[in-house]
Parts: sequence; structure tokens; C-alpha cells
Amino acid sequence: MARGRRPEIVARRARERAALRQRILDAAHDILREEGLEGLSVRAIAARIAYSPATLYLHFRDKADLLRELLREGFRRLAKAVAEESAAAGSNPAARHRALGRAYARFALENPGYFRLMFELPAGPRMVCGDPALAAEVRGEVPSWEEVVGSVVEAQRAGIYASEVDAQRGTLFAWALIHGLTSLYLGGHLRELAPTREAFERLLEEAIDQVGRWLGASLAGAASGG
Repeated sequence: MARGRRPEIVARRARERAALRQRILDAAHDILREEGLEGLSVRAIAARIAYSPATLYLHFRDKADLLRELLREGFRRLAKAVAEESAAAGSNPAARHRALGRAYARFALENPGYFRLMFELPAGPRMVCGDPALAAEVRGEVPSWEEVVGSVVEAQRAGIYASEVDAQRGTLFAWALIHGLTSLYLGGHLRELAPTREAFERLLEEAIDQVGRWLGASLAGAASGG
């Protein structure tokens, strides 16, 4: 009888361990969102989940190991948002390009702590750049810079975007606009223009439309996803 229960016990303990690991990551995300990297410590996370600091070391070797896992989780979540928005965009290359902007902003709104670590706090990009294995892992989750630029080139070849626009500069300017608006909103700097998330999403669509017009997009074609 005891032997028959052992696989169930092992499976249950594995689920409990995975659940606690996720609680640790969720608590770390909340601290990053509220206090930034300076507020993130093993002791602070332990206090949030009502466990001893020693418990966290059963899941992560040190703070750097925790940060690496936060980066992995953040890029997984960004990849999920990109996949969902891209699937809804259809085959139109301009629509897919617009979908990337929506996915980026949506990810940031739903995961502000991960967004800060990945794109705003120096520690995140520095850790990715300094760890080739981690860089390959997280960059494999989302479209590369070359792929995003490629979507602009594809739209140019289809006659949707103007061919005289430099694809790399167009991609950079679009990213800067979406990132800037999203960062300003999360920082509480757009309270008058966008007091609610719904208002911000409308503002975001206006920004995406402006980028589309600048790139020479046929907005009707982009919106149809055809």
C-alpha cells in the first residue's frame, strides 16, 4: 500500500514545490512593480509570502538566480502576448506589425514588474547581455529585431508601407513611441490624457495609427487583417 501511494506523494510534492516557486516569482514581480530593484531582496520576498528566507534558497541559489528566472518568465509572458495578438492579426504584414505594438503594451500593462526589469531597469538588460546562454534563451521566446524589421520590409514589398522609408529606423521609431507612451502611463504621467486603462488603449491605437500613416500604411487593409 505504501509503495502504491509513493508516486502520488511525489506528484503532490512536485505540485506544491511548483506552486511555491510561482508564489515567490509573483511576490518578486509585485515588489519590482511597487519598489523597483532596490526593494527586491530575499527577506522582502519571504515576508510577502510568509515563509522564512531559507525556504527561498531551496528554489533559487541567490538573488541573481532569481532575477534570471524572472527574466525568463517575463519573456515567456511577452511571447504569449505576441502570439495571441499576431494570431488575431491574420496574414496582412502591416496588421502583424501593428499587433506587435499592441502585444508589447498589453504585456507591460498586465506585467509592469516584469516590464520594468526587462526594459527599464539597467540590471535586466545587463544580465541578459552578460549571459550568452540566458540571452539565447530569452531572445528565442520573442521575435528578433531582424524579424520585426522584416515585417516592415514585407509590408513595403506588398505596397502597404512606403518603400522609401528606412525599415530599421521605422521600426525603431515605432518601438520608441509605444514604449514611451506605455512607460509614461505606468509611471502615472498620463492621468489627464488617459485616466483609465481603456482611455490609454484608445490613445495607444491613435499612436499606432500615426505610425501606420507615417510608414505609408493602408489603415483599412491593416485593420482588416486580410
